[in-house]
Amino acid sequence: MKTRKSIAQLVATVVLLGVSVSSFAGSCDQQQAAILLQKAAAYNEAITSSAVRYRLNPALIKAIITAESCFRNDARSNKGAAGLMQLIPATARRFGVSDRYDPAENIEGGARYLRWLLNRYGGSVPHAVAAYNAGEGWVDQYGAAVPFQETAVYTRRVFNAYNKLTGNERRPVQAKPMLVVARPVAPAAAPVKDVRWQWDEYGH
Repeated sequence: MKTRKSIAQLVATVVLLGVSVSSFAGSCDQQQAAILLQKAAAYNEAITSSAVRYRLNPALIKAIITAESCFRNDARSNKGAAGLMQLIPATARRFGVSDRYDPAENIEGGARYLRWLLNRYGGSVPHAVAAYNAGEGWVDQYGAAVPFQETAVYTRRVFNAYNKLTGNERRPVQAKPMLVVARPVAPAAAPVKDVRWQWDEYGH
């Protein structure tokens, strides 16, 4: 009897340890905008710097972080993704990140990847967000509506947080009609001199 109980406890522990970080961040987008902004405050300088450098809305970077790690810099998933923007080792190497647990490096790499995805998909934020979760291959094949529940839930969490952070909670998010050209495009690395934000499909 004790043996069965011990085995059950061991199994429960293994299952708990196997839960990915994204599941812990799962309800983060349900929090009020003020709380999300408070969580983001410690990283605002890095977020703003990367947003300017890669012509991104800082609210979009914050929304990705909300869905990925809920602003936990020590977050690590059971798939090996790490840090605020949950970069896997291959993506970190690809975009020049040597320390995934360094907040500035992690945000820089994640933002650079996000810009690369936006360039690849003609500025469509829904396509870029889906690819950030599922990978470019699946989005090249299916568009923004990748047929995975995980990606659908992830996309919903990102845009729920995004709309809260921009004050557009009632605004629906739709992918732009587009022809996907699956070719690599180098990220724009030069800082934007005009600090008026230029948001891809979201306008000014």
